[in-house]
Amino acid sequence: MTTKRREPTGRPARGARRFALRSLSGRMVVMVLLPLFLAQYLVFRDLGRLKSAADDATELVDRIGLMGAVGSIYAPAAFEEMTSLGLATVDGLGIDRSLVAVALGFDYDPYLRRARVDLDRVLDMLASDYGPTTLASGETVADRLIAVRIELDHQRALLDQHAAAGADIAVALAGVISLADELVATSEAGLRTTDIVDVVVVADEASHLSAMIQAVATETRANASGLGGTNRTSGPGDALIAAGIAQYAIARYSEVVDHQPVERDAWHEFSASRPLQAYAAVQPQIARALSERAQIEATPNGSVDTSTLVTDPDFIRSVADILQRSFDRLEAFEAFGTTQFDHLTERATTIGDRADSDVRRWFWLLVGLTLVSLFFLALTMWTTVRPLRRLTSRALDVGRGEIPTVPLKVSGPSDVRAVTTTFNSMLATLSSFETHLGRLASGEGLTDRDVTVIPGSLGESLRASVRHLSHVTTLLRESEALATAIVDTATDAIWTVDRRGIVLSANAAADRLLGIRAERQVGASLPDLFGGRAEVTQLEGELDFRRPDNTAGHALISQSEVQVDGRMIHTVFARDISERKRFEERLAYQARTDMLTGLPNRLAAIEHLEAVLARAHQNQRAVGVLFIDLDGFKAVNDGRGHANGDQLLRDVALRLRSELREPEFVGRLGGDEFLIVAEGLRVEELVRLGERMVVAVSQPFEYDDDYFVISASAGAAIATPGVDGLELIRRADVAVYNAKSNGRGRVVPFDSALQEEVEANAEIELALRRAIANDELVLHFQPIIDLRTGQAWGCEALVRWDRPGHGQLMPDRFIPVAERSGLIIDLERWVATSALRTLADWQHDPRRQHLHMAINISGRHLMEGDLVEDLRSAFLMTGANPASLEVELTETHLLADLDRANFVLRSLRNWGVDVAVDDFGTGYSSMSYLRQLEIDTIKIDRVFVARAQQPGYDRTIVEVLLQLASSLGLDVVAEGVETTEQLDFLQDRNCGRVQGFHIARPMPLQQTNEWLTVWELADAAVA
Repeated sequence: MTTKRREPTGRPARGARRFALRSLSGRMVVMVLLPLFLAQYLVFRDLGRLKSAADDATELVDRIGLMGAVGSIYAPAAFEEMTSLGLATVDGLGIDRSLVAVALGFDYDPYLRRARVDLDRVLDMLASDYGPTTLASGETVADRLIAVRIELDHQRALLDQHAAAGADIAVALAGVISLADELVATSEAGLRTTDIVDVVVVADEASHLSAMIQAVATETRANASGLGGTNRTSGPGDALIAAGIAQYAIARYSEVVDHQPVERDAWHEFSASRPLQAYAAVQPQIARALSERAQIEATPNGSVDTSTLVTDPDFIRSVADILQRSFDRLEAFEAFGTTQFDHLTERATTIGDRADSDVRRWFWLLVGLTLVSLFFLALTMWTTVRPLRRLTSRALDVGRGEIPTVPLKVSGPSDVRAVTTTFNSMLATLSSFETHLGRLASGEGLTDRDVTVIPGSLGESLRASVRHLSHVTTLLRESEALATAIVDTATDAIWTVDRRGIVLSANAAADRLLGIRAERQVGASLPDLFGGRAEVTQLEGELDFRRPDNTAGHALISQSEVQVDGRMIHTVFARDISERKRFEERLAYQARTDMLTGLPNRLAAIEHLEAVLARAHQNQRAVGVLFIDLDGFKAVNDGRGHANGDQLLRDVALRLRSELREPEFVGRLGGDEFLIVAEGLRVEELVRLGERMVVAVSQPFEYDDDYFVISASAGAAIATPGVDGLELIRRADVAVYNAKSNGRGRVVPFDSALQEEVEANAEIELALRRAIANDELVLHFQPIIDLRTGQAWGCEALVRWDRPGHGQLMPDRFIPVAERSGLIIDLERWVATSALRTLADWQHDPRRQHLHMAINISGRHLMEGDLVEDLRSAFLMTGANPASLEVELTETHLLADLDRANFVLRSLRNWGVDVAVDDFGTGYSSMSYLRQLEIDTIKIDRVFVARAQQPGYDRTIVEVLLQLASSLGLDVVAEGVETTEQLDFLQDRNCGRVQGFHIARPMPLQQTNEWLTVWELADAAVA
């Protein structure tokens, strides 16, 4: 007979997982929590009602506040309407306002001013506090106020100008009253949305007070329409008619008050305190006025004489008294309404405070109830539930086969204590079998048959333990299979090898990396698989290897060492980085290759040259370079577009490469500059190679069925001992500069003469740098004459250098050195500051305030420096007026970068600085770009002026330039005027200014001032 055994599991039973709901402790907790939840629900329900009452009271305060604010509109609006209409009528009759005030004993103006101030204050308060409030029309209060105030301000302005019409004033103020009526309606709608009794009572009182406000509105509009009049045919009887209408309005007050549930006595007291009987005192006048109006309307021609009414003093005083009392009554009602609204606001606030107090009281009651319930819950948990939970947890441990050795603490009620004591006894019994369980765990002679003798649940637990060990073994095998699967699916190659490097295992990624099946790798030497490394420890870092199919591979390898069963095993990891290597090679190629032509770039060319120089130094071989620069490449870009310019550079690169032999090298330095490196050539051979390159470049190019030719200049240099690559390139650059200066399209070798020139230029550069720092430079000034006035226009500042030990150097000796070295910017800063200092001195002399100063600016300063900032600093330092400065730039510099040039010139011209183009006419594209430049003056080069008076090409050029400048509104300066005939020729053709040796040579400042004085005296004598 077999016995059904309980199968143990590795997790709690289902009943145990639902312990919190079905256990005794769970039910006790539910019994404690249910009353707490019920009490919280009841309190929360009352809290909701009280909170609703508090919110309604708060809303009521806001609505009453809005109604109070609206109520404050009517009185100042009525004041302004009555006084404005009265003044408009007086103005319409053509009567002086001051005479009316004297005649009636009543002045409108003080009431009008105060009414405007009060009305503006109330409207500002509405815009600030209630601007976002939405009206029934869908507009906001702020939007409506903007429209109302625009019309109101317009009518006020007309009234102040004595040009207002009564009807327009009434319409403008009707807009204010209309807005007030809409706000009252909006507020009343909000007051009636609650079911709280106290709130409803206060809301009802506020609604009745609102009705009184609208009654006041009716009376004020009636008074205003009569007292002011809206046309020139109104007579004095209109004021009395208005007074009668006012009594009807007062009757409406009484009718409204009779229906007001609260504050009726206060209203009657207010009404009785007002002298309403004043109307009865003037009833005879009212009757007579009404009678006369009836006669006027009954008579066909309306010829009733009303002059007696106008001149009756008693009648005039009565009208004035009516007006005065009407104003007093409105002021008193405004104060009354404000007081009543404040009282209602206090009552609504009291209701809200009482509701808030009730909310707080019930809230703290809920908190106290919750705390008490939690205390009893905690007490129950501590004394009863906690011991039960400990006992349950220990029972579950035993059910899972775990036998604790520490007994449970005996606590809680008597029945719980009894169960705990019995459970501890059972644990003591179970602990006696600990030795058997240990043997079972270690496998020392204890089998399932050995434990069958143990009866009951303990035997069942031991048998379950045996089966548990079998289950654990299965799990271990599954874990090993999982680990193997993870290794096989890893993207990195993984091997285990012994100390000799023999592969013990390899995953699928190792198969893909080496191109060898994983099972064939097992037993092979891993160092041999990676190219025959001597030891496995050498397999670290980045390694290159060859696969069986001879393809190259790149791997990043790391390894670790572990001890297994007393022996060391290496785990080698490898990641395929072939793609990364190819990417790095592409980056290296791009970093050293010119993407336009495919030639090595400047960096690669310099690296190659340095490597050749190092190799040649060891082999005693000569190394030469050719620096090739295209002539007129900019004209191709400008005339044919940058696309054709790029294609030209690609074609030039192909021609240069095709003309070279191994191991000659060609690279592109940038722009239209190329470098050729050759070994083992003498200077003559290098020059012949350069001439071959120049001839190759000068062959015609064909683009879009069009042919054109471009030339190239080349400089050749042979390396000498101690010369590095950059110095060799610089020498070739000097040679190509010399080639361009001597006609282009040729090859010039760097020789001793050029070397001396380089050394001399280097010496001049160093000395010039010191000269600028030590202020060794001086300025000479060449006067410029204005032919139109005969006066001296000013001077051109020309720099001179008194170099110690060499005498005075002319600009053409050191200016080119400064331009090539970058010193030109520092030099021109010095020139600008010195010239502007002299200009500032002239501007402080009344006789010479009209003089101007011209300075030359290089293209390098224009394009690479900060010319605008440099001149701004010079102006600030010297205090010179920018409007008296003219800067001169050559057209080739301006055309190098037209956008950059125009940006700088526009900034200078905004200060008042004039811009002149120097040596105009010598460039190849002056005419086509002249209209695009921000310039004021052109200077005709001395080459044309020298033969301008003789018939021929130069004379035609000068005349064309003068006509062109005249048509474009530009001034003209002719340079190099050396004879009277040249001066007369230019003057006859309306040339603006001239300068040259015939006028004056450049001279120091003192001589310049003396010359200017003599010229001024001579000019004054001629005048």
